[in-house]
Amino acid sequence: MLQISFNGERLKEARLFNKMTITQIAELLNVSKQMVSKYEKGRATPSEESLKILEKELKFPRDFFFGSDNFTLRSAGTFFRSRYTATQTEKLPAEINKNYVAMIRDYLGNFIDFPNLDWELSGLDYTPSEYAKYIREQWNLGEKPIENVSLLLEEKGFVISRIDTQSDKVDAFGSSVTVNEKEYYIIMMEGKDYSFYRQQFSLAHELGHWLLHENIKSPQDMGAVEYRQMEDEANEFAAEFLLPSHAFKQSIIGNENDIEYYRYLKRIWQVSIGMMIMRSKSLNIIDSSEYTNLYKKLSYRGWRKSEPLDSTKLISNPLSLKQSVELLVENRIITDISTDMYKLYNKLLPNYLIEKLCDLDKGYLDELTKRYPNIINLNNERIQRGIM
Repeated sequence: MLQISFNGERLKEARLFNKMTITQIAELLNVSKQMVSKYEKGRATPSEESLKILEKELKFPRDFFFGSDNFTLRSAGTFFRSRYTATQTEKLPAEINKNYVAMIRDYLGNFIDFPNLDWELSGLDYTPSEYAKYIREQWNLGEKPIENVSLLLEEKGFVISRIDTQSDKVDAFGSSVTVNEKEYYIIMMEGKDYSFYRQQFSLAHELGHWLLHENIKSPQDMGAVEYRQMEDEANEFAAEFLLPSHAFKQSIIGNENDIEYYRYLKRIWQVSIGMMIMRSKSLNIIDSSEYTNLYKKLSYRGWRKSEPLDSTKLISNPLSLKQSVELLVENRIITDISTDMYKLYNKLLPNYLIEKLCDLDKGYLDELTKRYPNIINLNNERIQRGIM
């Protein structure tokens, strides 16, 4: 009879995902820290009672903790916008979520023709501003405002997901993840408590990292000065990408000290007033004194914390993963994603987590398994041929 062993690494993964320490797990299970360490190192197996507690408290199904991965996954260095303020406790759950998104995207790729990311666009010898102009040219954007960066990037083949790790120190982050030798670039957006306009900049910033720094495999090992320079380069790219110098100058010159005119331009350029003021300063449209005065006006109006339009224009949720799942469900191709992924990867992800990462309604997948019998299963032989 096939024996499926307890996987201690999965316990550690679930613990880190939930931002819990070994001490907290030990208290939950009423065992020593040394015993939990043995569990995670595969030197001991929790009792049935302990497994039930782990399943309940960590919110991963029992089968998640058993068996070995039936796939390969490699994750390149992740670019965190708040690297030096975010702790490992805050970053690790985000990293794990990113890898789960790559698994889901890889699974859905067995059924869906996603846009292909043009990897040859990254790693070219351009300055940040030159790169922004080059990408606008390659994507036929001209110098017009970009209405929705999230939608644009998904159309170009990026995989975008939104999570809420309840951290205000992790904004957006991204890196390439390779699953079974298929490479994806995953961008994760954090939380829902910031504006559409901040999201525009965050995503443009992550695009800059992919183009400028994709060859840097260990950004977390860089020194503070070097990392700050890399962040500044991504910011410079985002500024030129969202506010092309020539077109922006034409739109603002003559009204560059009028705070209400920046408010008007916010609707046109789809970026924050604060960003446009900074862009005016960097392009020498305004001097340091004028820059300071404009920011005083922002503060006086209470716009430093919340600008006009921030509360009325909703953030743009990722569409690609959500629409893919819904398309497959509507056509009765799949009815139990979690189980099908388990058969393919030997790793059982809970429905609630797949729902969150795909921006599906809460309970959507649970309702499917109740509504439909699973009459269609994955053809593993065909999939293996496709992978090979």
